[in-house]
Amino acid sequence: MPVQNQIFFRNTYNIMEYITPAPYENPFEENKRPGFLTFLCVLTFIGSGFALLSNLITPVFAPMLMNVVQESSFASIPGYIEAIEKIMATPIWQFYLLALFCTTSILGAVYMLKMKKIGFHIYTVSKLVQLCIARFLMAETNFFSWFITLLFIGLYAIFYKKFTDMKETITENN
Repeated sequence: MPVQNQIFFRNTYNIMEYITPAPYENPFEENKRPGFLTFLCVLTFIGSGFALLSNLITPVFAPMLMNVVQESSFASIPGYIEAIEKIMATPIWQFYLLALFCTTSILGAVYMLKMKKIGFHIYTVSKLVQLCIARFLMAETNFFSWFITLLFIGLYAIFYKKFTDMKETITENN
């Protein structure tokens, strides 16, 4: 075979290495993250992230908000001023405590993205403590908050068997 043909075939072979797709990955393999779990974690990041920002910002801007509401058309909405007065009467440390538990629920979701059982436990405890803080310290909770929290805990529980222990991961890496 002439040298030109050998070079051509060698170069073609090298190109084929880059063109051929990776072997098919089975989505049902053990410890593969399901798409719905990723979706739930993204929703948790959005919801808990918004709650975190809200709990950090509300105590700072509540007095300004009261002045704005009193001077605007919002003052005519029944119960609106009373709701802001209730927010202003809430001690600041309670907002920061809720912010702390919002952060831990985000941490739990991160661990669940990594398929760790500890993430489920962190998330569950964090969300239940948040509901208790809202109910017993701030005297505010509603059916919708309980429903969404228990729904998410239940949906995460579906994937619990696929999660791994932290000890298993440590021994696999060593």
